[in-house]
Amino acid sequence: MVNERIVALSNQLREEGVTVSVRSTQTACEVWDLMKGSTKIEDMQNALKSVYIKDNHDERKFDEIFEEFFTEETHKSEHTTYESYDDSNDDSVIEREDIMGMPNSVESDLPIDQMIPPEFNPEMLQPQKIHDKELMRMDINHLNTFDERIVDLCRNLGKKIANTRSKRKKRQQSHIIDMPCTIRANLKNGGKLIDLKPSKPKINKTKHVFLSDISGSCDWISNWFFSIIYGCQKSFDRIRCFEFDNKVIETTDALNTESYEVSYETITLKKIQQGMIHGQSDMTQSFKEFLKQSNLNHRTTVIILSDCRDWKGKREDGIFESATVLKEIVNLSSKVLIFNPEPENKWNTPTSCVKDYQKAGAQVHEIKNLENLAKLITKL
Repeated sequence: MVNERIVALSNQLREEGVTVSVRSTQTACEVWDLMKGSTKIEDMQNALKSVYIKDNHDERKFDEIFEEFFTEETHKSEHTTYESYDDSNDDSVIEREDIMGMPNSVESDLPIDQMIPPEFNPEMLQPQKIHDKELMRMDINHLNTFDERIVDLCRNLGKKIANTRSKRKKRQQSHIIDMPCTIRANLKNGGKLIDLKPSKPKINKTKHVFLSDISGSCDWISNWFFSIIYGCQKSFDRIRCFEFDNKVIETTDALNTESYEVSYETITLKKIQQGMIHGQSDMTQSFKEFLKQSNLNHRTTVIILSDCRDWKGKREDGIFESATVLKEIVNLSSKVLIFNPEPENKWNTPTSCVKDYQKAGAQVHEIKNLENLAKLITKL
């Protein structure tokens, strides 16, 4: 039997980014019918948690939403229910909400379905939050940097990128013929299909090196960038990761830990030990250190996340010194891509290095939103 409260619970969990299927909702309804006679609300919570939670990271969200749906309504009274409530003895001083049921921590002889009010109106729930698709397309500079949903969204983005890149690699092994390409290639043979062209994406085995700016002006997006890279790291053949402000640390080993939380804590501890918390960027010094540590070659693609604001940078003959070092990086590698979260109309200010970096041979891309960032990483 479908339970309206369970259906609403499923919908609310889905709005918070938890993966909820129709089958999960059906199973949850069956669990409700099975356990509604229990006298402990915690038993129902744990049972439903085993149905809905596939990722430990979602457990806290479930607890908060479950409390909103069930436990907040069961408070103040130990033995009074709607069925035993007599309107004739109504006291105008006592509000009906004050006698709804049991607090979560108090034992009761009443079953759960009597501890909570039978009336339930889904329209009384808190308004739905912005959908993930809207967050993906929202201007990246207008996103709330403290919204945990963004980190979750970035982690899911990383998994999607990994799946897309894996499919692209599988297509490399396919034997499907690209007819338009085959016909064009065989025009020289009088139209006879002698030279068959397979429909395979061109994939070069390349080492990808990520260098992320964690200075005060970019710290907010570097966390999101790390979340995406963590999710899609296994789709790259060879990968190395570095972070910098006025010095450089390598974070590649931290990506191989057992969970995202452990990786994040490990990297944060490294930054604290090096005094790299909300510092100012020194790109000249950082690029020099990066050159020594990264072992670049013609098969290396370097991806730099930075707003290209070299606050401590000096100019020589009108050119930023860091641009000169970046040119060495460009010459040693296959290509250098810079993902810039700043709007393009702000690249022409005196402290911006964008033009100098472009002259040095780097390709600078504006990150307009998370969807745009995901596409850039997918194409690597």
